[in-house]
Amino acid sequence: MKLTPVVALAGLLLVSCDRSPRTQAPADPAPAKVDATPGVVTPTAEALTPDQLTAVAFRTAWGGPPPIERSEGEADQTDTRTYRSSKLIALEAGRYALISDGQGGGAHVNSGSLSIHYLQRTGEGFTRIGSWPRFLVSGTFGNPPQWTIRNDLTPSPTLVAEAGGTWGGYTCTWAHVIELTPDKPVMRIDLIPISYSDDGAREEGQTKSMEGVLMADQKGRSMRVRYTGDVEATVFYAKVGERYDPVNPPELLSC
Repeated sequence: MKLTPVVALAGLLLVSCDRSPRTQAPADPAPAKVDATPGVVTPTAEALTPDQLTAVAFRTAWGGPPPIERSEGEADQTDTRTYRSSKLIALEAGRYALISDGQGGGAHVNSGSLSIHYLQRTGEGFTRIGSWPRFLVSGTFGNPPQWTIRNDLTPSPTLVAEAGGTWGGYTCTWAHVIELTPDKPVMRIDLIPISYSDDGAREEGQTKSMEGVLMADQKGRSMRVRYTGDVEATVFYAKVGERYDPVNPPELLSC
């Protein structure tokens, strides 16, 4: 059959319409992969903050959280001390010293104390390897000695603790020098006069005072104390066995 021009043109239009692009429905998104096992956060010592690490150390040392009360002393001279705060001091080979401040009674005759525990770092915390309760008992009104750590005096970290009091208007402070060796704390110098003042006992213009500063010398062999005020002197301490003894000490002001 012979197509007329009009019919042919209509056919071409139909073919052109069939060739128009068709919009395809979007494919279903692939389902997200879900881990059937929920994530488990295992607490490790490395993830703990310094305060949390100290809390773990305190519990390891004392067997419980603070405050810890202990009746300390001998016979009728016992005193109840409360341990609330501690600080961790890194030693070597994963060992730490935990220094705990012991608050005693509030009377003038009551002393404070420092207790020392040695702890070994483990994967999840600490293991207690040494205990020296009330290693240092000193001070008045139950106040524990104030202390700092120095690294310029002895081969191992050195705990320098200061305490003092006032008696009849005379005020004195003294220092204790303790080396935290890898195996145990060792008292290197028991009492160093640090300060003196009698302004509570004498009239103005008649008072005397003295201040001492502990200084490094030959590390592990000697140290010195420089005094200023009404006493100008330098006292050398030389190591003899486990102790450091003063060499030719001058006469110092004391309570």
